[in-house]
Amino acid sequence: MKREEINIKEVAKRAGVSMATVSRVFNNSSYVSEATRKKVEAVIHETNYRPNILARELIHKKTALIGLIVYDLVGEGIPRMVNGISETLEVNGYQLLIATSKGSKEREQNHFNTFLSKRVDAILFSTRSFTNEHAAFIQRLPVPVVVLLQDTKSEPISCVTFDNAGLSYQATKALLKLGHQSVALLGGPANSLTAAERKNGVIQALTDSNLSFQDDLAVATNYHIESGYRETLDLFKKNKPFTAIITVNDGLALGSMKALAELNYRVPEDISILSLDNTVLADASRLRLAGVSFSYEDLGKEGAAIVLSHLKNEDNSTQKLKMPYLLDLAETVAKPKHEKPAY
Repeated sequence: MKREEINIKEVAKRAGVSMATVSRVFNNSSYVSEATRKKVEAVIHETNYRPNILARELIHKKTALIGLIVYDLVGEGIPRMVNGISETLEVNGYQLLIATSKGSKEREQNHFNTFLSKRVDAILFSTRSFTNEHAAFIQRLPVPVVVLLQDTKSEPISCVTFDNAGLSYQATKALLKLGHQSVALLGGPANSLTAAERKNGVIQALTDSNLSFQDDLAVATNYHIESGYRETLDLFKKNKPFTAIITVNDGLALGSMKALAELNYRVPEDISILSLDNTVLADASRLRLAGVSFSYEDLGKEGAAIVLSHLKNEDNSTQKLKMPYLLDLAETVAKPKHEKPAY
Protein backbone atom coordinates (compact mmCIF):
# COMPACT_ATOMS: atom_id res chain seq x y z
CA MET A 1 0.00 0.00 0.00
CA LYS A 2 1.25 3.44 -0.88
CA ARG A 3 2.16 5.82 1.93
CA GLU A 4 -0.54 8.31 0.86
CA GLU A 5 -3.24 5.68 1.43
CA ILE A 6 -2.34 4.85 5.01
CA ASN A 7 -3.16 6.80 8.15
CA ILE A 8 -2.76 6.28 11.86
CA LYS A 9 -6.24 4.81 12.15
CA GLU A 10 -5.42 2.10 9.60
CA VAL A 11 -2.08 1.33 11.32
CA ALA A 12 -3.86 0.96 14.66
CA LYS A 13 -6.50 -1.32 13.11
CA ARG A 14 -3.90 -3.60 11.48
CA ALA A 15 -1.85 -3.80 14.66
CA GLY A 16 -4.89 -4.36 16.83
CA VAL A 17 -4.13 -1.41 19.10
CA SER A 18 -5.46 2.09 19.73
CA MET A 19 -4.33 5.17 17.78
CA ALA A 20 -2.89 6.50 21.04
CA THR A 21 -0.62 3.45 21.23
CA VAL A 22 0.65 4.04 17.70
CA SER A 23 1.39 7.64 18.64
CA ARG A 24 3.30 6.49 21.74
CA VAL A 25 5.45 4.20 19.59
CA PHE A 26 6.40 7.12 17.33
CA ASN A 27 7.21 9.26 20.35
CA ASN A 28 9.31 6.49 21.94
CA SER A 29 7.08 6.43 24.99
CA SER A 30 8.05 4.03 27.77
CA TYR A 31 4.37 3.23 28.35
CA VAL A 32 4.31 0.65 25.56
CA SER A 33 5.28 -2.99 26.09
CA GLU A 34 8.06 -4.41 23.97
CA ALA A 35 5.71 -6.92 22.34
CA THR A 36 3.20 -4.22 21.40
CA ARG A 37 5.95 -1.94 20.16
CA LYS A 38 7.30 -4.65 17.82
CA LYS A 39 3.81 -5.38 16.51
CA VAL A 40 3.16 -1.72 15.71
CA GLU A 41 6.62 -1.26 14.18
CA ALA A 42 6.04 -4.26 11.92
CA VAL A 43 2.87 -2.67 10.53
CA ILE A 44 4.63 0.68 10.12
CA HIS A 45 7.43 -1.01 8.19
CA GLU A 46 4.99 -2.96 6.06
CA THR A 47 2.89 0.08 5.13
CA ASN A 48 5.73 2.63 5.06
CA TYR A 49 3.55 4.84 7.24
CA ARG A 50 4.83 8.21 8.35
CA PRO A 51 2.89 10.55 10.63
CA ASN A 52 1.63 13.87 9.34
CA ILE A 53 4.29 16.15 10.86
CA LEU A 54 2.28 19.32 10.27
CA ALA A 55 -0.78 17.87 11.93
CA ARG A 56 1.28 16.76 14.90
CA GLU A 57 2.78 20.25 15.19
CA LEU A 58 -0.68 21.79 15.21
CA ILE A 59 -1.80 19.42 17.94
CA HIS A 60 1.21 19.92 20.18
CA LYS A 61 1.82 23.53 19.10
CA LYS A 62 5.53 22.71 18.79
CA THR A 63 7.76 22.41 15.74
CA ALA A 64 10.99 21.28 17.41
CA LEU A 65 12.73 24.07 15.46
CA ILE A 66 15.10 26.63 17.01
CA GLY A 67 16.19 29.73 15.10
CA LEU A 68 19.71 31.15 15.33
CA ILE A 69 20.68 34.62 14.12
CA VAL A 70 24.41 35.42 13.98
CA TYR A 71 26.48 38.23 12.50
CA ASP A 72 28.18 35.85 10.05
CA LEU A 73 29.78 32.42 9.86
CA VAL A 74 33.26 33.66 8.98
CA GLY A 75 36.21 32.86 11.22
CA GLU A 76 36.45 30.21 13.84
CA GLY A 77 34.63 31.32 16.99
CA ILE A 78 31.07 31.55 15.65
CA PRO A 79 31.17 28.21 13.75
CA ARG A 80 32.42 26.51 16.91
CA MET A 81 29.60 28.11 18.87
CA VAL A 82 27.12 26.84 16.26
CA ASN A 83 28.54 23.32 16.63
CA GLY A 84 27.94 23.45 20.36
CA ILE A 85 24.38 24.67 19.87
CA SER A 86 23.57 22.10 17.20
CA GLU A 87 25.02 19.20 19.17
CA THR A 88 22.98 20.04 22.26
CA LEU A 89 19.74 20.63 20.39
CA GLU A 90 19.98 17.50 18.24
CA VAL A 91 20.32 15.12 21.16
CA ASN A 92 17.19 16.73 22.60
CA GLY A 93 15.16 16.31 19.42
CA TYR A 94 15.42 19.86 18.05
CA GLN A 95 16.65 21.14 14.70
CA LEU A 96 18.49 24.39 14.10
CA LEU A 97 17.69 27.04 11.49
CA ILE A 98 20.54 29.54 10.90
CA ALA A 99 20.49 33.05 9.44
CA THR A 100 23.21 35.71 9.16
CA SER A 101 22.63 39.43 9.59
CA LYS A 102 25.99 41.09 8.74
CA GLY A 103 25.07 43.58 11.46
CA SER A 104 22.05 44.96 9.58
CA LYS A 105 19.14 45.70 11.90
CA GLU A 106 16.79 45.33 8.95
CA ARG A 107 18.10 41.85 8.24
CA GLU A 108 17.90 40.96 11.94
CA GLN A 109 14.27 42.08 11.98
CA ASN A 110 13.49 40.10 8.83
CA HIS A 111 15.11 36.97 10.24
CA PHE A 112 13.14 37.24 13.47
CA ASN A 113 9.92 37.58 11.48
CA THR A 114 10.84 34.69 9.18
CA PHE A 115 11.56 32.42 12.13
CA LEU A 116 8.27 33.38 13.76
CA SER A 117 6.43 32.61 10.52
CA LYS A 118 8.05 29.18 10.55
CA ARG A 119 6.72 28.81 14.11
CA VAL A 120 10.08 28.13 15.75
CA ASP A 121 9.88 27.23 19.42
CA ALA A 122 12.68 29.62 20.45
CA ILE A 123 15.41 31.87 19.03
CA LEU A 124 19.11 32.25 19.82
CA PHE A 125 20.44 35.68 18.90
CA SER A 126 24.01 36.92 18.48
CA THR A 127 24.94 40.45 17.41
CA ARG A 128 27.98 42.67 17.74
CA SER A 129 26.07 45.43 19.46
CA PHE A 130 23.08 44.63 21.68
CA THR A 131 20.96 47.77 22.03
CA ASN A 132 17.91 49.00 23.93
CA GLU A 133 16.02 48.64 20.66
CA HIS A 134 16.94 44.95 20.55
CA ALA A 135 15.83 44.49 24.15
CA ALA A 136 12.45 46.15 23.61
CA PHE A 137 11.76 44.10 20.48
CA ILE A 138 12.79 40.77 22.03
CA GLN A 139 10.59 41.26 25.05
CA ARG A 140 7.55 41.54 22.78
CA LEU A 141 8.22 38.21 21.06
CA PRO A 142 5.95 35.22 21.79
CA VAL A 143 8.86 32.75 22.05
CA PRO A 144 11.89 32.48 24.39
CA VAL A 145 15.03 34.28 23.21
CA VAL A 146 18.57 33.78 24.51
CA VAL A 147 21.27 36.29 23.54
CA LEU A 148 24.78 34.96 22.85
CA LEU A 149 28.13 36.77 23.10
CA GLN A 150 26.49 39.93 24.45
CA ASP A 151 25.58 40.87 28.01
CA THR A 152 21.93 41.92 28.28
CA LYS A 153 22.81 43.84 31.46
CA SER A 154 19.69 44.71 33.50
CA GLU A 155 17.24 43.59 30.81
CA PRO A 156 15.12 40.52 31.71
CA ILE A 157 16.59 38.55 28.79
CA SER A 158 18.73 35.44 29.23
CA CYS A 159 22.27 35.59 27.86
CA VAL A 160 25.54 33.68 27.71
CA THR A 161 28.74 35.60 27.11
CA PHE A 162 32.42 35.86 27.92
CA ASP A 163 33.67 38.17 30.64
CA ASN A 164 35.30 40.40 28.05
CA ALA A 165 36.29 43.21 30.39
CA GLY A 166 37.45 40.75 33.04
CA LEU A 167 39.63 38.61 30.80
CA SER A 168 41.30 41.61 29.15
CA TYR A 169 41.83 43.19 32.57
CA GLN A 170 43.55 40.08 33.93
CA ALA A 171 45.65 39.64 30.77
CA THR A 172 46.83 43.25 30.95
CA LYS A 173 47.61 42.97 34.66
CA ALA A 174 49.76 39.92 33.90
CA LEU A 175 51.78 42.00 31.44
CA LEU A 176 52.12 44.83 33.94
CA LYS A 177 53.37 42.46 36.64
CA LEU A 178 56.18 41.47 34.29
CA GLY A 179 57.20 45.11 34.03
CA HIS A 180 55.42 46.32 30.89
CA GLN A 181 54.22 49.90 31.27
CA SER A 182 53.24 50.92 27.77
CA VAL A 183 50.89 48.65 25.84
CA ALA A 184 49.50 48.88 22.30
CA LEU A 185 46.10 47.43 21.48
CA LEU A 186 44.83 46.01 18.20
CA GLY A 187 41.09 46.06 18.88
CA GLY A 188 37.99 45.05 16.98
CA PRO A 189 35.50 47.00 14.86
CA ALA A 190 34.19 50.27 16.21
CA ASN A 191 30.62 48.90 16.30
CA SER A 192 31.52 45.85 18.41
CA LEU A 193 30.52 45.98 22.08
CA THR A 194 32.78 42.99 22.72
CA ALA A 195 35.78 44.92 21.39
CA ALA A 196 34.78 47.95 23.47
CA GLU A 197 34.53 45.84 26.63
CA ARG A 198 37.96 44.34 26.04
CA LYS A 199 39.46 47.77 25.43
CA ASN A 200 37.87 48.99 28.67
CA GLY A 201 39.46 46.08 30.53
CA VAL A 202 42.89 47.08 29.24
CA ILE A 203 42.36 50.71 30.19
CA GLN A 204 41.11 49.80 33.67
CA ALA A 205 44.13 47.57 34.34
CA LEU A 206 46.50 50.40 33.42
CA THR A 207 44.51 52.92 35.47
CA ASP A 208 44.54 50.66 38.52
CA SER A 209 48.32 50.46 38.17
CA ASN A 210 48.63 54.26 37.96
CA LEU A 211 49.59 54.07 34.28
CA SER A 212 48.06 56.01 31.41
CA PHE A 213 46.61 54.47 28.29
CA GLN A 214 47.85 55.96 25.02
CA ASP A 215 44.78 56.41 22.82
CA ASP A 216 46.85 56.59 19.65
CA LEU A 217 48.24 53.14 20.46
CA ALA A 218 44.72 51.67 20.32
CA VAL A 219 43.62 50.73 16.81
CA ALA A 220 40.26 49.48 15.54
CA THR A 221 40.56 46.59 13.07
CA ASN A 222 38.36 44.19 11.11
CA TYR A 223 39.81 41.17 13.01
CA HIS A 224 41.69 39.84 9.96
CA ILE A 225 45.35 38.75 9.79
CA GLU A 226 46.12 41.36 7.14
CA SER A 227 44.72 44.06 9.40
CA GLY A 228 47.02 42.97 12.23
CA TYR A 229 49.98 43.14 9.87
CA ARG A 230 49.13 46.56 8.44
CA GLU A 231 48.16 48.20 11.74
CA THR A 232 51.33 46.97 13.46
CA LEU A 233 53.45 48.59 10.77
CA ASP A 234 51.48 51.81 11.29
CA LEU A 235 52.04 51.69 15.06
CA PHE A 236 55.75 52.22 14.53
CA LYS A 237 55.10 55.34 12.47
CA LYS A 238 53.61 57.06 15.54
CA ASN A 239 56.92 57.21 17.44
CA LYS A 240 55.24 56.18 20.68
CA PRO A 241 57.03 53.71 22.99
CA PHE A 242 55.47 50.34 23.78
CA THR A 243 56.85 46.99 24.88
CA ALA A 244 53.80 44.79 24.33
CA ILE A 245 50.92 44.41 21.89
CA ILE A 246 47.56 43.05 22.97
CA THR A 247 45.33 41.77 20.16
CA VAL A 248 41.65 40.91 20.48
CA ASN A 249 41.99 37.77 18.37
CA ASP A 250 44.60 35.29 17.15
CA GLY A 251 44.45 36.41 13.52
CA LEU A 252 45.54 39.91 14.49
CA ALA A 253 48.33 38.43 16.61
CA LEU A 254 49.67 36.42 13.66
CA GLY A 255 49.55 39.46 11.40
CA SER A 256 51.30 41.54 14.03
CA MET A 257 54.06 38.98 14.45
CA LYS A 258 54.63 38.95 10.67
CA ALA A 259 55.06 42.72 10.70
CA LEU A 260 57.44 42.58 13.68
CA ALA A 261 59.57 40.00 11.90
CA GLU A 262 59.83 42.26 8.84
CA LEU A 263 60.91 45.11 11.10
CA ASN A 264 63.53 42.86 12.75
CA TYR A 265 61.86 42.88 16.17
CA ARG A 266 62.03 39.62 18.10
CA VAL A 267 59.06 38.14 19.96
CA PRO A 268 59.10 38.13 22.93
CA GLU A 269 62.64 39.45 23.50
CA ASP A 270 61.90 42.88 22.02
CA ILE A 271 58.10 43.01 22.04
CA SER A 272 55.59 40.75 23.75
CA ILE A 273 52.40 39.60 22.01
CA LEU A 274 49.28 38.53 23.89
CA SER A 275 46.00 37.55 22.21
CA LEU A 276 42.59 37.77 23.89
CA ASP A 277 41.41 34.76 21.94
CA ASN A 278 41.45 30.99 21.72
CA THR A 279 41.43 29.48 18.23
CA VAL A 280 43.44 26.93 16.23
CA LEU A 281 45.01 29.86 14.37
CA ALA A 282 47.37 30.03 17.33
CA ASP A 283 48.80 26.71 16.14
CA ALA A 284 50.10 28.48 13.03
CA SER A 285 52.45 30.51 15.19
CA ARG A 286 56.10 29.46 15.37
CA LEU A 287 55.96 30.25 19.08
CA ARG A 288 53.11 29.11 21.32
CA LEU A 289 50.90 32.17 21.38
CA ALA A 290 50.15 33.72 24.76
CA GLY A 291 46.46 34.22 25.23
CA VAL A 292 43.20 33.71 27.07
CA SER A 293 41.68 30.25 26.84
CA PHE A 294 37.89 29.88 26.63
CA SER A 295 35.43 27.78 24.65
CA TYR A 296 33.00 29.05 22.03
CA GLU A 297 31.61 25.53 21.74
CA ASP A 298 30.82 25.38 25.45
CA LEU A 299 29.19 28.79 25.21
CA GLY A 300 26.94 27.46 22.45
CA LYS A 301 26.05 24.42 24.53
CA GLU A 302 25.15 26.58 27.51
CA GLY A 303 22.99 28.84 25.36
CA ALA A 304 21.14 25.85 23.95
CA ALA A 305 20.71 24.39 27.44
CA ILE A 306 19.08 27.61 28.66
CA VAL A 307 16.71 27.59 25.69
CA LEU A 308 15.76 24.00 26.44
CA SER A 309 15.18 24.78 30.10
CA HIS A 310 12.78 27.56 29.08
CA LEU A 311 10.96 25.28 26.64
CA LYS A 312 10.64 22.47 29.17
CA ASN A 313 9.42 24.95 31.78
CA GLU A 314 12.24 23.84 34.05
CA ASP A 315 13.39 27.41 34.61
CA ASN A 316 11.55 30.40 33.16
CA SER A 317 13.62 32.90 35.11
CA THR A 318 16.14 35.12 33.35
CA GLN A 319 19.53 33.39 33.26
CA LYS A 320 22.77 35.29 32.71
CA LEU A 321 25.97 33.29 32.41
CA LYS A 322 29.57 34.37 31.89
CA MET A 323 31.84 31.59 30.68
CA PRO A 324 35.09 30.79 32.53
CA TYR A 325 38.52 31.49 31.08
CA LEU A 326 42.18 30.75 31.74
CA LEU A 327 45.23 32.91 31.08
CA ASP A 328 48.33 31.32 29.51
CA LEU A 329 51.35 33.57 28.92
CA ALA A 330 52.99 30.81 26.86
CA GLU A 331 56.01 31.74 24.67
CA THR A 332 55.21 35.15 23.19
CA VAL A 333 55.34 37.14 26.44
CA ALA A 334 58.45 38.01 28.45
CA LYS A 335 59.80 40.72 30.73
CA PRO A 336 60.46 43.92 28.78
CA LYS A 337 63.81 45.48 28.12
CA HIS A 338 63.14 48.79 29.79
CA GLU A 339 66.34 50.32 28.60
CA LYS A 340 65.31 49.83 24.98
CA PRO A 341 61.57 50.24 24.57
CA ALA A 342 60.07 49.63 21.12
CA TYR A 343 59.36 52.70 18.98
